[in-house]
Amino acid sequence: MGIFTDSLPVEWNQYGRAAGVLRALFSLPEAGLSASVKVSVDGAEVLEAPAAPKSDGRVRVNLHTHLLDDGMHEIHLRLSQGKREWSASTRVETRNGGGVGPRVREALRTHGAPLAFVGDCDASHYASAQAALTAWVDAPNAEQRISDKLSAGAITASEADMLRRFVRDGFVILDELLPDPMVERANAALDEAIANGYQGYRYGESTRLEQMHVHFPAIRDIWLYPPVHRFLSLVFDAPSRPCQSLVYVFGSQQDAHQDTIHLTPFPAGLMCGVWIALEDVRPGSGELVVYPGSHRLPRVYMHEAGCAKVSGDWSEFGTKVVGRWTQMLRDSGIAPMPYLAKRGQILIWHENLMHAGSVRRDPSLSRRSVVTHHFAEGVIAYYDSSGDVGYVYPEAVPAVG
Repeated sequence: MGIFTDSLPVEWNQYGRAAGVLRALFSLPEAGLSASVKVSVDGAEVLEAPAAPKSDGRVRVNLHTHLLDDGMHEIHLRLSQGKREWSASTRVETRNGGGVGPRVREALRTHGAPLAFVGDCDASHYASAQAALTAWVDAPNAEQRISDKLSAGAITASEADMLRRFVRDGFVILDELLPDPMVERANAALDEAIANGYQGYRYGESTRLEQMHVHFPAIRDIWLYPPVHRFLSLVFDAPSRPCQSLVYVFGSQQDAHQDTIHLTPFPAGLMCGVWIALEDVRPGSGELVVYPGSHRLPRVYMHEAGCAKVSGDWSEFGTKVVGRWTQMLRDSGIAPMPYLAKRGQILIWHENLMHAGSVRRDPSLSRRSVVTHHFAEGVIAYYDSSGDVGYVYPEAVPAVG
């Protein structure tokens, strides 16, 4: 009997243009039967492997697009189960030549990273290549680098001072405030979102409102605010690209954590969080807490903690990962610093800084804020906690001045 080929329904994480990790997500047509998948790029087979689904029943096939030349490519999948085959194709233009992209490509090639693989994204894929790509802010000579940039006229005295604080503490409060008209528009957008039950939000909850920048221009303006991206470009030594936005009405009450494991950059050190106050933060409202200097503590990754990827149940993560963070902080002796921000203040933190949302001792007090996360252009962005692929928007951020 011959082999029959049908079309395989596939969800691609990127269409038309691809950077970082390109993922194909699909379900096995024949439940209970073992399967294998072949991946071809531009007619050449690059992978043949078992197609094992995760707990959600879907298979994940990934490509490191850094290992492809920039330009158009044909990607073809062929899935085999028993005597049947299914296929899917996509055509994408890869663009990884900007920012740190060339260095990432060279590190992946040097350390033998596969072009294609099946399964989760995981920090263990990049462990051997990481040592060659230390972010300059994490390097022992970071202070000298700042002095050299200042002497060369590449940064101002104010920027040099802010960079020194960032290198020392793992966070910095920018010298300038978000302009008050932007704060006003953001608060009006948040009022509208609350009134309309955006994402099912109910007033009084600590729940965050995600990706409001997609639907509300006032939040998008903050997401793309040029002075923030200017400072981030200095931290990254590459253009800054936005990833996501989170808006809070009340404090998050989140345990002390590193963002590294949730919004994971390769190379490490090339992601930052930004916290913008939409009102004066009052004691007891669940204020943000930061741990100065904690960005120097070891990064915690899922494979090192012996923790399975999270798929809805965070209990093992709480024991193995949060427990490790708690012990590291206890051993370090680093004292927490509550952040009583003023309206419009902008705090930027290193991806490995320990930070938390304190307990809302007075549940009536709001703590309105916008949180955004940004990666350096050219990185591989993923979520080590879940194994998911991250997406960095190829937005052109307006120039300052």
